Amino acid sequence: MACKFICDGCGKEAPGYYSPAHNWHKPLHWFERADEDGPQTVCSRECIDKVAAKTGKTGVVLPL
Repeated sequence: MACKFICDGCGKEAPGYYSPAHNWHKPLHWFERADEDGPQTVCSRECIDKVAAKTGKTGVVLPL
């Protein structure tokens, strides 16, 4: 079984990774957050800004 994630900013696709204890996860260097509208998954900080502009949500992320 495989799982792919699609960036909400640019549409890039990448395989997720599987953890037996926690099921499927986004690619390791991608960003994700969830709110009342559901999850937003993006591949880069630039795409965080794209999603923020489209949705009117903040583009703030925790530092790496």
